[in-house]
Amino acid sequence: MNQKFIDIFASFKDYFGDKLILDTEAYPQYSKDASEISLRPAAIFFAETEQDVIEIINKCRVENIPIVFRGAGTGYTGGAVPVPNGLVLALERLRHLEVDHDRRIAICGPGIITIELMNEAEKYGLYYPPDPASYDESALGGNVAENAGGLHCKKYGVTKDYIIGLKAVTIDGELIKTGYFSDGELFDLAGLLIGSEGLLGAVTEIAVRLIKQPQYGPTILAAFDMPENAAATVAEIIRRGIVPSVMEYMDGDAVECSNKYEKSVDIGTAAAVLLLETSGDNRQSEANEILSICRQFNASSLLFETDKSRTESLWKIRRNLSKAVKASVKFKIAEDVCVPPSKLPRLVEFVSELNKKYPMRVNSYGHAGDGNLHVNFLTDEIKYIENGLIEEGTVALFKKTVELGGTLTGEHGIGLTKKDHLGLEFSPETIEAMKAVKSAFDGKNLLNPGKMFPDQ
Repeated sequence: MNQKFIDIFASFKDYFGDKLILDTEAYPQYSKDASEISLRPAAIFFAETEQDVIEIINKCRVENIPIVFRGAGTGYTGGAVPVPNGLVLALERLRHLEVDHDRRIAICGPGIITIELMNEAEKYGLYYPPDPASYDESALGGNVAENAGGLHCKKYGVTKDYIIGLKAVTIDGELIKTGYFSDGELFDLAGLLIGSEGLLGAVTEIAVRLIKQPQYGPTILAAFDMPENAAATVAEIIRRGIVPSVMEYMDGDAVECSNKYEKSVDIGTAAAVLLLETSGDNRQSEANEILSICRQFNASSLLFETDKSRTESLWKIRRNLSKAVKASVKFKIAEDVCVPPSKLPRLVEFVSELNKKYPMRVNSYGHAGDGNLHVNFLTDEIKYIENGLIEEGTVALFKKTVELGGTLTGEHGIGLTKKDHLGLEFSPETIEAMKAVKSAFDGKNLLNPGKMFPDQ
C-alpha cells in the first residue's frame, strides 16, 4: 500500500476511532470468504449503525477508495474477497431483529444469522422458509446479495420471494428505501438489489414476510445403487405434480464424506441418496406416493421417520455436507449450477462422467427439486489447480449446464470465480445492459470492483 492510502486511512482512523481497523493482519478471516481466495484488505470498518455506513461510504467516495461489503463470509465465489488498497465494510454488527407476529413480518439487520430469524419467528408459530445449508452461519445480508435458496426452496421459494422491503446506501451516500420502508416506488429497486452481489449498494435493513409454520409430514431417506435412478426418481416425482417441501440429492461420495464427518445414521454404502420431506394437508398421501416412486426406481433402502428427534439425525447428513466435503480434502472447488429439474438425470450422469475422466474426485449434491446441483472438484494435489485441470472440468460443467437450458449459478453468485464464464450464458448485449445498471448506481466502480463482469 502506497503512502497516499496510508495517509487517507490514518485520517479515517482519527475520525472513526476503534470502528476502523488498520492492523488487518490480526483479522485474517476478513481477507477471504469460503472460496479461500485471499487478499489482505488495507482496512476493515465495523459499522454499528446505518449512519456509520453512510459516513464511511461518503469518505471512501471522496477519496476513491474501493469498498467490499461483508456479512459472515460464507460465500463460495469470492464475492466478499477484498480488493487492493480497499476497505472491507463489515455489516455483521447491524443486528436489529423484530418480529411483528400479527402482520407476519420481521425487520432485520443484515448481520442477523439466518437461523436466528427462523428461531425468533418460530416463537410465534411463524416460519421463514429460505434456509441455505449454511443457515446456522450465513448472514441475511449475504443471503440478499446472493438471492440464497435452501432446502425448502422448491415448495416455498428463495430469498427474493420473502423480501418486502429494503434499505440500502448507495455510493453517493443516499439511503434508498423500497417496499415496506417506502411511500411508494415506480421501479422495483429491491429486485435490482437482491442478487446484485454488493455491486449496487450496502443493504442496512431488511423487511421479510413470514408464513404460518407448516405442518410437516414424514422425512424419507432413499438410497440407490445408481445415481441415475435417484435422479429419475426426482423427475418422476415432479412429473406427477408432487411438490415435496424438501427434495435433496446427494451422490455416494458426498454421503461418505458426511458419514465420516459425523455418522448420524447407518445407511451402508450407496451410489446416491435422496432426502425428502412433505408438508401441508396432503403430506401423508404424498409421502406414500413418494415411497412408491422410490421403489419403482429400485431404491436399495428406505428410511421413513416421523419422530422429530430421529428426523434430525437424517437431516444432519445434508446439513453437514459442505463442511464434511471440505474436511475430506485439501482443496475444494465448489460450483452450483442449475438446470430444469427434468434435465437433472442428464446432469447427474455428466458429473459421473467427469468423475471418471479426471484424476481428482468430483462429487455432487443439492436441491433436486429445482435442479440446483452443487458440484465439487476435490483433490489433495495442488498441481491439478495449477495445471488448469480443474478449470477444464469446470468449463465442461458450465457448457453442459447451458446446453441443458440451465444457469451457471443457482444461489452462490458469480463473484470472482465465475465472472470469466459469464459469456457462456449471457449475450454481449445482455452483459452490457447489466453493466449499464451497475454504472447508473456506481459510476466510479467503487463498490465491489472486479467482480461479476469478465473485463473488470
